Amino acid sequence: MYIEIHGARGSMPVGTAEFSTYGGDTTCYSLHHDDGTLIAIIDAGTGLRRILPATMSAAETSGRPVTIIITHYHWDHIQGLSMCAPMWRGDVALRIIGPGDPRRCIGEAISPPWFPASITDMDVDFVPAVDSFVLDDVDVRSFPLHHPQGGRGYRFDHQDTSIVVATDHEAGTDADQVLVDASRGAGVLVHDTQYRPDELADKRGWGHSTWEQAVEVAIAAEVDQLLFASHDPSRTDAQVEEMVADAAERFGATTAARPGSRFWAK
Repeated sequence: MYIEIHGARGSMPVGTAEFSTYGGDTTCYSLHHDDGTLIAIIDAGTGLRRILPATMSAAETSGRPVTIIITHYHWDHIQGLSMCAPMWRGDVALRIIGPGDPRRCIGEAISPPWFPASITDMDVDFVPAVDSFVLDDVDVRSFPLHHPQGGRGYRFDHQDTSIVVATDHEAGTDADQVLVDASRGAGVLVHDTQYRPDELADKRGWGHSTWEQAVEVAIAAEVDQLLFASHDPSRTDAQVEEMVADAAERFGATTAARPGSRFWAK
């Protein structure tokens, strides 16, 4: 099982040259079996555009809906749905799983007068996320993260492999231990690292963590790999690489999410 990155920028997309390596698209990942078969898309930021052609073509052929799992409903995690042309054309069905009431939350955001048409009029099955569920042969556990208006993390287990996605999350509450417990022994941990430690004092309450806090979770949970995500929209490629280098001194198996990269759970 592996996770592929299509967008890892937090808050808003960026597009100038200094962000080319780690990307300007907002959060979107896809989870696959080793043979490339899609399990689910995780979050639907602007990075959704990168996976749409292959995924939607396969869905049209199979006749099965594409599953998209949402961590929370802030705009940078759902805005790719507004430009999901195969859905608007009626070529493919979507199943969107998310916390609370996904139909209300996404339907209110992607509808007039904020968008020309309503997503709730399309072939979309909105499913509230529960604490545990199964996607084909993959066991999924959902758990709370600390973020304004709430958020959920997800652990995906298949046979002896596991991947955890925890974005967006602000460290410093009881949710930290929940995250550690949910990440225990995972092959890959995708963790919010929007801030440097020196920035945290001015950003408390904004819903994000530092790279140091992500490293602490990785060490405590004894994960195999730590993947930095939710890159600050002002964080250049060079600055992301500096953060990774600093983190690697404490946890060697650290890297940063960049579009087009794949990470296997071992």
